[in-house]
Amino acid sequence: MAAMDVAEDLAAGKLQPAALDAEVAAECRTLFGTVTGVGDPLWELHVEVARQVLALGGVPAGELAEWTAVQRQAEGADDAPAESWMVRALEQMADEDGAL
Repeated sequence: MAAMDVAEDLAAGKLQPAALDAEVAAECRTLFGTVTGVGDPLWELHVEVARQVLALGGVPAGELAEWTAVQRQAEGADDAPAESWMVRALEQMADEDGAL
């Protein structure tokens, strides 16, 4: 259905906005809702969306911690997380402030 047809049907009351929203959501889920991995042509978009979800607090901290543990194990990483760059930067800033 062309965009103009949708607009005309919506204006004429032939389409209900809620039904249209549900149809669009279903189509998006069909096109985007399955993540198959790095070889997927939508992989970069999936990663970008995942980062946005995380930035908006879309995954509770407990669940995020579980997924972090799963990923660390998959990568063969130690159980103890390495010191973050942020901790080092804050320590350096504190040292510089103390030197003034």
